[in-house]
Amino acid sequence: MKDKNHGVVVAPGAGFCPGVKKAIDCVLHLEAAGKKPIYTIGPLIHNKQVTDMLAEKGITSIDELSQAKDKSGVLVIRAHGITPEFQAEVQSQGMEVVDSTCPLVKKVHNVIDEYAKQGYYTVIVGDGGHAEVIGLLGYTRGKGYVIANAEEAEKLPHFDKVNIVSQTTQKEETFFKAAEAVKAKADICQINNTICQPTKQRQKETLELAKNADLVIVVGGKHSANTARLAKLCGELCPKVIHVESEEEIRKEDVLSPSNIFITAGASTPNWVIDNVASRVKNYRKEASSFSGMLGRIWDFIVKSSIFTALAAACLTYVCMKLSGARNDLKLYLLSAFFVFTLTFANKTPQDMPSKIKKRFLTPVILGGLIAFIISLNYGAGVWLPTLVFLILGAAAYPFRSRISFLSRLPGTKDIITALGWCFVCVYVPAASQGLLMSKSAWLAFSYGLLLVFIRSVILSIGAENKDIMLGKESFYKAFGINATKTAISLIIAALTAVLIQLLIMGWKSGIVFMLLLGQIYTIIIAVYFYSRKTPRTTASETFIDGQFFVLALLTYLAVRF
Repeated sequence: MKDKNHGVVVAPGAGFCPGVKKAIDCVLHLEAAGKKPIYTIGPLIHNKQVTDMLAEKGITSIDELSQAKDKSGVLVIRAHGITPEFQAEVQSQGMEVVDSTCPLVKKVHNVIDEYAKQGYYTVIVGDGGHAEVIGLLGYTRGKGYVIANAEEAEKLPHFDKVNIVSQTTQKEETFFKAAEAVKAKADICQINNTICQPTKQRQKETLELAKNADLVIVVGGKHSANTARLAKLCGELCPKVIHVESEEEIRKEDVLSPSNIFITAGASTPNWVIDNVASRVKNYRKEASSFSGMLGRIWDFIVKSSIFTALAAACLTYVCMKLSGARNDLKLYLLSAFFVFTLTFANKTPQDMPSKIKKRFLTPVILGGLIAFIISLNYGAGVWLPTLVFLILGAAAYPFRSRISFLSRLPGTKDIITALGWCFVCVYVPAASQGLLMSKSAWLAFSYGLLLVFIRSVILSIGAENKDIMLGKESFYKAFGINATKTAISLIIAALTAVLIQLLIMGWKSGIVFMLLLGQIYTIIIAVYFYSRKTPRTTASETFIDGQFFVLALLTYLAVRF
């Protein structure tokens, strides 16, 4: 019997390295702030999926400074860094310049510069012609050499004093062998192991896990030097290695027979690409006749296609209707489900959308929105008119919020707008349709639903960030940071709990309030779980988060029924 992972192990440290994440955050913040156009000097990172997404946002790569036609734009120095001479040329363009060089690469610049000032020659162990190495050479004051390995060190001249450094993504074994070979040719030798810690960690994981695998799949750009080097390292440890850029390159026949498969990735590969590859491999390895495997695929579809979220919205509608005193109405539950389905699906990131549905993107959006609008016609212009407006704005204009200068300057707008959208259909519409809009109960239900959905949206954003999905400052978490986010969510949970306790003491709908207090335990568990570990946004995590609304609906039903 296969284990739950079907013999597939994913490297724990796979995904963006800190330098890559910093560079991507940099350009996303510039784009959100309305800085246009944005030019990166060379590809920001060596990953086609990411650079394609950046290009869609108007963040383009140029090879020559002359290609930056619009002088009102921004020039961004990529994570690999550049030479001091090129830096001066960039600064002379009269454009705004933002340096997103990886801090660990800058550290190597400083090490080289320090010894070059003292007359040391510099030997760089790395790939000649690589962008990072070209930048490093610029700090050697014309006294630099690049070697790939110990064999090439034999061709070097004798040095009176030499400083040896490494490209940050170099293989450690290669560096130390090359350094020893250079040391034998020098009177004074300074060895600086400048391989970055994320690379060391990645190599350590590879050494431990690849040797026990029958197949290693390395995920990353074909032009990424560190990914290619990782694939070479795996080839020394495992009989079969496959280097792919995306799940589309995975062939079923390659992954069925190996007992143990290890999946790792280069530093410029986002977690969502790795997850897609891992999912494709696991799905291929599930037996076609396996009932549990079939159920897993069905559930994955239900969650990723936003059907589960739509049902969660219907559950929240039930809870809020009972709080506000609204009567049961099946059409209201259907309206909230189709409304939330439409807007959630329309704003799914390409990384999270099922590939089969992605090809038919407009069909479910139009169909879901049309059904929601038709249902809203039953409740008069006070309901159908704002429903129509919100559907149009949410499905069509919402993806372009970062291009609206007013919204782009308001941090956390995505999570706030999401919460307001849910509350409109889960609380406002039922209250407005039954003449309860001005009642205290309706406002209490609105406040409760608003804060609950805000917590949900923020926690999902944390999971998306951990999956390396590109988020801007419209996300509360990205705008204020993890510490401020933890504090805000903790205060909201505490406030909700305090209000429910006060209502219980007052005897106001004590049965429902008591059950909702029990439901707060679920919300607290969600927050603690996502704060205490780096959990990516997956089918399981989305089920866990939106599952709270099903639990709350069940508890409310029990309170009403008994």
